Amino acid sequence: MICLALLINSCGPSSTTSNEVDHSPTVIDTLPDDFVAFFNQFHDDPDYQMAHIIFPLEGLPSTSGDGDTLITDRYFYQKASWKKHNRFTDPGGDFDHWYEVLNDRIIEHWIQLKGTNLHMRRRFAKLDDGWYLIYYQELRPTDR
Repeated sequence: MICLALLINSCGPSSTTSNEVDHSPTVIDTLPDDFVAFFNQFHDDPDYQMAHIIFPLEGLPSTSGDGDTLITDRYFYQKASWKKHNRFTDPGGDFDHWYEVLNDRIIEHWIQLKGTNLHMRRRFAKLDDGWYLIYYQELRPTDR
């Protein structure tokens, strides 16, 4: 539960200065240049982020609200209740994260709590006018 709080806090408002933020997770030599620029601006500019999410955003929350039951049906995040995603940081080293380039238009960002099957996943798609977040799965068990 403590690790879940750390991950949630990494997606919420950040109190660190830009000098303390680790920008290294975005591997420039394996990701398209336009995606890297988008990904950085997506986390730095809240207005840009909101404009680059397809709402209602399909995904999966961590639980159904009671803390014990996982939602398995389709779920959609609404614009009015969206909480800004900040750049992923992991000062305690409790998580692994990576990118999967599925093709030239789809990239997934995965975050896994080490030693568990708990994953967070975000899927980005390149549309005609740029990159967008098109899917978000909060930290939850994933068969992987």
